[in-house]
Amino acid sequence: MKILKVSFVTFLLLATIQWASAAYPVVECSSDSVFTENSCNECFDGGAVSAGDNIGLLTDDLKNKKTGNIIVYKEEQTMPKMLPLGSSASWSQTPSEDGFWDYTEAFNALYSDGEDGYIIPASSELTWLESKLGYAYTLDSNTAVEGSNIGLLLYRLISHDISSDGDITIDGETHNECVLFTSGEPGKETPKKPEPPKLPETGPEHILLIVLALILGFGLLRFTKRV
Repeated sequence: MKILKVSFVTFLLLATIQWASAAYPVVECSSDSVFTENSCNECFDGGAVSAGDNIGLLTDDLKNKKTGNIIVYKEEQTMPKMLPLGSSASWSQTPSEDGFWDYTEAFNALYSDGEDGYIIPASSELTWLESKLGYAYTLDSNTAVEGSNIGLLLYRLISHDISSDGDITIDGETHNECVLFTSGEPGKETPKKPEPPKLPETGPEHILLIVLALILGFGLLRFTKRV
């Protein structure tokens, strides 16, 4: 019986990942003035958000489409942030802003001792940032008119080109990726997802249930930077 419970939770977990892994649709940055105001290079439609919604389990892909290598310095980077738009919606970071984002192991493995930075090979792609498990942006309250802009999730990357001779450009190139969220029905929370079946509070099936609950609560989003 315990094996059947573990298998059932595993099935739900895989189904949830498949459901939640879809990226936001790409939109033209000319479609809304807020993109221009924030110097967005790539723009996405985050859809409608209602009070009580969580946005988490976020990852960001870095794709170097250039014919030469680029280098990234952690000291120049600022972590992604949710920019409130207007005064009718209130956002917070759960459980806190501290430690919200992590550099991935794949990105850290690209560190060059000689250059004191992270070299991204030409025509390569990797996930370089991810939010910690259990961390999310939360829309605490919202009285904005339905369909109006209430939040902009801004990802920023600063990189430098490396010439064929190994020279690094002094001036960094800034790439801003923006996801625009609009107001759902004000004052209304989105329906809560159904509770998964309760399992014993010990053993591997309990660990799987915890992971499942976090994924159900936050969703999984992936974006791609093109530099």
